[in-house]
Amino acid sequence: MNKSRPSVFRLVSHMLAALFNSRAAFHEQWRHYESAPARDAVAGRWIGEWISEHSGHRGALKCVLARAAEGVYRAYFYASFSKLFSVGYVTDLKAESGPGVTHLNGEQDLGPLAGGIYRCDGEITGTDFVCHYSCKYDQGTFRLKKLD
Repeated sequence: MNKSRPSVFRLVSHMLAALFNSRAAFHEQWRHYESAPARDAVAGRWIGEWISEHSGHRGALKCVLARAAEGVYRAYFYASFSKLFSVGYVTDLKAESGPGVTHLNGEQDLGPLAGGIYRCDGEITGTDFVCHYSCKYDQGTFRLKKLD
């Protein structure tokens, strides 16, 4: 694991991205699934953490997966960074289900301040959602458990 220190520019850009992103969509979906639990094994509220393979940093992560269309779930992510900042973003993930497992993948351009295009590739088995993410500056893993 490369433990190199990020540049000052990258640290400042992450802070600015955290300040100027919209977290309202995440909170709206979180409240929705609080009162109306999901009807399938994928949709609903998930909670866990993200772990950077590049820097070793980690933080809390919440996600709401909402069915958007046949074979597509809209993921509303809410992540904390350095215990001071939190970011929310929305991305569509293509879903392919098999016996006991659902494979999800997709990508979203979060803009240059947040590292550009984030790619996600993961699986849900039972109540576990493990996903590998990557972008220009980082890569790592999301590890989540179904809350509802």
